[in-house]
Amino acid sequence: MPAHDPNPPSSSQDGDLLARVTDHEDFFGSVLCRDSVEDWGLARDLGEFLLRILPDPEMMGHAILARACRHLGETARARQELEWCLSQMEGRDTKGPEEEILSALLEKERRLLLHDQPGP
Repeated sequence: MPAHDPNPPSSSQDGDLLARVTDHEDFFGSVLCRDSVEDWGLARDLGEFLLRILPDPEMMGHAILARACRHLGETARARQELEWCLSQMEGRDTKGPEEEILSALLEKERRLLLHDQPGP
């Protein structure tokens, strides 16, 4: 995971980020379900924002980061975020709508990131 930022974004920067996200119709659906968004940098910023504001072990920010980083070519970080998510999913018994979406996203990311992994 990224190191703690000694200079966290200001509330106006967070507000600007959220405004940019809400400017996109169904941004979360585009990122989480359709794996198709115009600005993966914005998705990465949103994932990092969610990590700052949501309690651990909230997976949504990590899952968004895994997907965004893969699209941005940050494969090592994408794999790191994916591995964290998969470790959190182990042993979960409940399967609500959020878990079903996350499970599908994580399975797709696992397949894509393992496919991109260099051989021995």
